[in-house]
Amino acid sequence: MKFLTSSFFRRLLLVLLPFTAIVVYGYSELIVASMKAAENRTVQEYLRSEYALFERSYAESRSAKLPSSDNLTAWWEGDAGFPDSYDDFEQGVHALKNSRHLLIGEPNSAGRRAYFVLSEPELGSSQMIRSEMESTIYLAAVIVFLSGALLAVVVARWLSRPVRALADEVRSPRQPDKPLQGHNRNDEIGVLSRALGELINRMESALVREKSVTRYASHDLRTPVSVIRIALSVLKLPQCDDDKRKRNLQRIDEACAEIEERIEVHLCLAREGAELLQEDCDVREMVEVEIAKHSHTIEAKNLDVTIDGIDTSIRTTRSMFRVVLSNLIQNAVSYAEQAIDVSINQGGFSIRNLSDTNNLDENKYGLGLEIVQRVCDRMGWGFTAQPQGADFVAQVVIDTIDE
Repeated sequence: MKFLTSSFFRRLLLVLLPFTAIVVYGYSELIVASMKAAENRTVQEYLRSEYALFERSYAESRSAKLPSSDNLTAWWEGDAGFPDSYDDFEQGVHALKNSRHLLIGEPNSAGRRAYFVLSEPELGSSQMIRSEMESTIYLAAVIVFLSGALLAVVVARWLSRPVRALADEVRSPRQPDKPLQGHNRNDEIGVLSRALGELINRMESALVREKSVTRYASHDLRTPVSVIRIALSVLKLPQCDDDKRKRNLQRIDEACAEIEERIEVHLCLAREGAELLQEDCDVREMVEVEIAKHSHTIEAKNLDVTIDGIDTSIRTTRSMFRVVLSNLIQNAVSYAEQAIDVSINQGGFSIRNLSDTNNLDENKYGLGLEIVQRVCDRMGWGFTAQPQGADFVAQVVIDTIDE
């Protein structure tokens, strides 16, 4: 049974062949039954005709003899040799066993019943014709079944061809965003094609997200890992006193917390439909914290950093918002030449830095903006980053910011 159901083609044959056999057999039996019914009617009409002739003859002469032939036998009620079993039948035509028919009638003024028995097997040529007709019908049924089986094979192959083609296309490499074969069909093949296309796209998106985790993590974890490495180096110094030890231990603790936060963010970006917890975040405070992390670089480059705009808070996922701020401020500090301006407004914030846009490290800078773009897409925020003259401006629009 497993062999018969191991493919769609064989399943179709398993349905079509029995259906063809049932239809052919039923139609053949219907023809044979119709032929037998017609034959019985002919026999009954023959008996009635013989009885009517005898009844007219008997009406003309009481001495008229009952008809008798090789196929037809007649008795008067009570005659010698009359079968007693016929007494139980009423007047009319009756079908008996062994292909015989009995007609019982009472001629006018006879006072007794007459019995006419017609034996069909003794009709000879009629029976032979019926046997030949039945043989012909069943032979034709076999031919029709074989023809139907061949047609079932052709139809099964035709019906299973789109499924096989769809399976071959799914197994073979395909172009991104290219619809699968049968995508525009309105039948079950189209439903299957669209469902498989959606599944493949989801799997490809999941694979892209998983591959991005390592790239994003390596980019975002460089800074906290560097902080931990430097702090450990300081702790190993012989002249490291208690104050330095406490400060560096605190830096390690903060860097570890930042690593955990970044890992959580990137895992969330890699998952589909992950739930995010929200809390109130002070935008200005978070901006100041992120800028303070780059205080040494800002001092070394003599950058003028300003934070202006309104004081506002946002109810969102803190880790997501911190990743956006961290990457944008890190890029601004890395590539700014004179100043960095952070502007907080009612709908979001923007970061403007004066940079030489021709000397940007596109791989490094682009990856940071790619992470920001992914987070903004995930959170439903608007994000733009583009040069404006000598400045490079990154803007995040958050509709849920309240004063």
